[in-house]
Amino acid sequence: MPQRLRLGLSSSAFIYLMPREIVECMGPMRVLDDRQNKIMIDFTRRMMDAINSSDVAALECYHSMIWDSDKVLEPILESQNIEFWSVHAPYGRLLDSSSPDPDIRDAAFKACCSGINVANRLGAKVVVVHPGSKSDYEMPHFERLKLVPEVMAKVADYAAEYDIKIAVEPLPNDEVGCTLEEVLWILDEIDRPNAGVNFDVNHLFPAVAIPGMIKKAGKRIFSTHISDQDDHERHWLPFEGKLDWGAVLEAFIEIGYQGPLIYETHIKNVQTPRQAVQLVVDNYNRLIKLPVGQSIR
Repeated sequence: MPQRLRLGLSSSAFIYLMPREIVECMGPMRVLDDRQNKIMIDFTRRMMDAINSSDVAALECYHSMIWDSDKVLEPILESQNIEFWSVHAPYGRLLDSSSPDPDIRDAAFKACCSGINVANRLGAKVVVVHPGSKSDYEMPHFERLKLVPEVMAKVADYAAEYDIKIAVEPLPNDEVGCTLEEVLWILDEIDRPNAGVNFDVNHLFPAVAIPGMIKKAGKRIFSTHISDQDDHERHWLPFEGKLDWGAVLEAFIEIGYQGPLIYETHIKNVQTPRQAVQLVVDNYNRLIKLPVGQSIR
């Protein structure tokens, strides 16, 4: 397997190890107090210690509006052993680029700009953005989809000021941007050279169609999210679901993708960040031994 398909990890993979008090705060309009911020900083430091002592080569940092970013970034910026590849911008019902409410769309724009500011501090060159949400509005799905390009164009223009790319992530189920066609339509409407796709292999269906979708998106793929599925969103480790990983990797190589494979898996049944990281490293080492073009079935 070419070296360019190096191992990356999303900090969101540690969600099940995050202190319960912090997880319970991760709702709309919540903000951590000083004590909770300290808990989050301590957790981030343990997470980074585990990553820095591993074979993980690149990191996607999940950015939330609930914590004090300046303080939480400190233990991340202390890292000298890893490439900061991307930042995942905040998202949610109140940060929705497809909302009929212009105030919510403006909040989505500002949240993406906040993610871009964090990426600039880290030296990351990609910011992952969500095009919409699953919020229940009376406005039809496609009418909401048509609201997204105006917001995303402004986000792309803001990112361009810092030489940063935005990567629009397809979403699962009936959320706005839930097909590759919808995401590519958004990009066509934006028509910005620094706007592309964050190809999440866990958010598009059916599983058997993923290699073909990767080839269809082609050079527009700026980043990836790697996890397994069974025609439903699962965020399992590779080999736990239905994806043909030999074909998936071959497709990434065929389009010339040169970024990391960012594992965005939900790792359960471990006690420490080091155990979580080791699971990912062991899985990646199995993944890159697959003969390219040969099915794992």
